[in-house]
Amino acid sequence: MTSTFTSEFREEYEAERVRWLRKRFLWYAGVIIGFGVIVVLAAMLPLFGVGMRISGLSDQASALATSVIRNVVLVSIFFNLVLTGVYVWAFVHVRRQSLSRDTILRLVYWMIVATGVMSLVAVVISQELFAAGIERVHAVETAWLAEQAAADPEAVAAEPTMPVALRSRSGVELVMQGLNSILWTHFFASLFLPWTPRESIKPILPLLALNAVITTYYMQNLWGMLVVIALSPLVAGPGLLVCWWRYGRFRNRFHYNMLRGRYTEMKRELTDARRIHESLFPGQLLEGPVRMTYRYEPMRQIGGDYLHARFSPSSRGPEPCLNLAIVDVTGHGIPAALTVNRLHGEIERLFAENPDASPGFMLERLNRYVHLTLATHSVYVTAICFRVDPNPHPDHARGTLEWASGGHPPAFVRAVDGSLHQLDSTAFVLGACHGDDFRHDARAMAFEPGDVLLAYTDGATEARDRAGKMLRIEGVQRIVAGAPIEGEGSLAQRVLDAVDHHRFGPPADDTLIVEITRPIPERLAPRHSAAAAATTAR
Repeated sequence: MTSTFTSEFREEYEAERVRWLRKRFLWYAGVIIGFGVIVVLAAMLPLFGVGMRISGLSDQASALATSVIRNVVLVSIFFNLVLTGVYVWAFVHVRRQSLSRDTILRLVYWMIVATGVMSLVAVVISQELFAAGIERVHAVETAWLAEQAAADPEAVAAEPTMPVALRSRSGVELVMQGLNSILWTHFFASLFLPWTPRESIKPILPLLALNAVITTYYMQNLWGMLVVIALSPLVAGPGLLVCWWRYGRFRNRFHYNMLRGRYTEMKRELTDARRIHESLFPGQLLEGPVRMTYRYEPMRQIGGDYLHARFSPSSRGPEPCLNLAIVDVTGHGIPAALTVNRLHGEIERLFAENPDASPGFMLERLNRYVHLTLATHSVYVTAICFRVDPNPHPDHARGTLEWASGGHPPAFVRAVDGSLHQLDSTAFVLGACHGDDFRHDARAMAFEPGDVLLAYTDGATEARDRAGKMLRIEGVQRIVAGAPIEGEGSLAQRVLDAVDHHRFGPPADDTLIVEITRPIPERLAPRHSAAAAATTAR
């Protein structure tokens, strides 16, 4: 992954985490507010005397017990109202403002700490109020029983029996209630909030510390106190498991969606890039004294093979010369295609400034360009340049072929009499040496009606079979020598079919096969003007 892609991935990941946390926080705060309202309304019922008849006590003790319970309920209502108000403020604050993830997490931290602290303090205050009230109820009930015993000499004074609802809790029960409050506060928050296990453990630490203080105060048994304090961190277990499961699921889902989206986007961009890349290639030439067809099969959607065709005036006759440049960039895929785009611009410039540029001239200039601009990045190019002149020549009566090759696989000319000529490389790979040390050593030969030229890139010769054996130059040579010529493009198609048949598995390199033919006069179609032919080649 490139640094740019990694940076974009990280930014989108963080943005998605913020959106997710904000959405889930609003749900969390909304549910807490709803529960808080329900708890407050339910707690207010005893204040109006609903369900407050306590049996088993005297009227005076029952009235006092009712007062004690109402005081405890008021404490509960007070803390619930405070917490509900805090969550209402947080809900409005987060909803109205665009906060960062760290800001929301800090808000969550303090809200959970506040919730836990208030819950523990409410438990302690309720316990103290309840215990003090129960002592007074016990004293009143004892006095009432004593009065009853004094009024009836035969009665025996009895110890007052307190109803279950008025029994004071032990220190262990109080500590367990505090731990239970911490457990549910943390677990409920973890059910909603998409935070990491590490982030979720932070707000529970001060709550455990406060509960340890309460445990030390209310538990008299030293070993029991130490065991409870030591095991109290386990209350964070359920919430941590929820956080670990959900956050891992979110991360995997985000990675999958991100990669799938990027793959779809890249596939669409590659389709557009291939259309642009292939628009650089010339059209097929199916008419005139010189005809050209080609077959192109990139390893991926776009590749590093390129064909440039252009007509130029001939000094020997009315028919234009066909100039071709076949280049093969090291590498594959997008980097190679970007290099091809640069070479296309350079070739266009060279031909625009030198319309009659020879193959040797083009090879020298391309070598200089590659050496100065691409070789510093370890990018090199093989190329073969042709010029086909169909006009008569003093030495070659019915047409000539000039070529210069820089490290390119040899092309083949199959003459009308069946003989085969191999056009070997005439220079180094482009970019390997400085322009002053480069010698193109261009050559020429007859290229008459009925002759066929076949050029290709190394994707054809390096195709491997199941055993790993390459087709090699000799394999292409056998195909060219033995294939029947059944019209323009038939030889290029047969070579490509043979490469596909020989290859085992997907292509390992780009493959470009170019066929240039000189039709015999009997098969020569009506000739177009030079301008029309040039338009077709473009």
